[in-house]
Amino acid sequence: MSLARLVLNMIMGPMYVITLLFPIKPNKIAFISLSSEKLEGDFKIIARKLEEHPEYEVVSVLAKFKRNLPGCFAYFFALLKQLYHINTSHLVLLDSNNYAVSYFKKKQVKVLQVWHASGAIKKFGNDVKRSYPIKNYDYVLACADIWKPYYASAFEVKEEQVIPIGIPRTDRIFSKKRMKKYQKEIEALYPQILGHKVVLYAPTFRGNVMQDYHYEKIDLKAMKQTLGEAYCIIYKLHPLLREASLDEMNDPMIINANDISIKRLFAVSDYLISDYSSVIFEYSVLGKPVLFYTPDLAQYQEEVGMYLDYEAIMPGPICYDEKELSAYILADQFDLKRIKQFRNQFFRYRDGKSTKRVMEFIDEIMQTPL
Repeated sequence: MSLARLVLNMIMGPMYVITLLFPIKPNKIAFISLSSEKLEGDFKIIARKLEEHPEYEVVSVLAKFKRNLPGCFAYFFALLKQLYHINTSHLVLLDSNNYAVSYFKKKQVKVLQVWHASGAIKKFGNDVKRSYPIKNYDYVLACADIWKPYYASAFEVKEEQVIPIGIPRTDRIFSKKRMKKYQKEIEALYPQILGHKVVLYAPTFRGNVMQDYHYEKIDLKAMKQTLGEAYCIIYKLHPLLREASLDEMNDPMIINANDISIKRLFAVSDYLISDYSSVIFEYSVLGKPVLFYTPDLAQYQEEVGMYLDYEAIMPGPICYDEKELSAYILADQFDLKRIKQFRNQFFRYRDGKSTKRVMEFIDEIMQTPL
């Protein structure tokens, strides 16, 4: 056990004992996150739906871990506050992993891991080296049965605890009306993209919480020059790399959209370039071409590991440099039927009603006696 964990346990242990003096409230639901300071994504959708249920007491304890001394102190105090609300709630909703849940949670409290992805190419959770093992979850949401063994391993739950009813935020992608609205919003924000083919670059990060986060280098300027005037490139890096920029030349046709919702960017894009990110699952719903930029594929498979047979399953060309990417885009010969098959494999439901199913599941949990 690391010194940091030892100190944390020495402080949180007595605090947990104090929470035993407070009863669990049968109608209380807590949103708990250490990855965001506000309700976003699935949390935001679920919270809005819960507003229609005055019988529930809903609280949110949200914080974002920052890799500096003030950030560590803020993380610690947020964890103590979360400890109280976790142990006085009937149901706790998580969008990332949580130390208090894993080690200082009353058995009667139910935990629903919403997670923040619709699938997983790369290994994560307990399947990779991490600062502490994850445990004490009761349910994990998933988009398809194929994820049951992988999520069970990553979150240390049984396969029957992985609930493949979908996640709320994917409903918007299945809505043509919503996607059309997003398209108009982005075109108004970036009018220079009108009349151009839009290439969206949305990779995952490299590294982990114990090391520095970084991205795989790519020369978007060279790509833009090869593609020509008919194309523009929009890039959105992983939220952990929100402050990074890939374009040092300030080219108006290479757009930094790190602060824009990925769903909105989906709406204006003609092609997606990604790597090991879960965004490929959601993008496949639209039936548009996907390319994979993975110059570090062999290293990534060795050091991080993957749940899927990457070369066999990915529904588009796997490229190792910018020239390959540009050549495939210019040729524009993509197997869209393969993308549809990929979508059907990783989405059990394709009806845009995952929010409804999740809310019914939450009601079912809340109606179960403690």
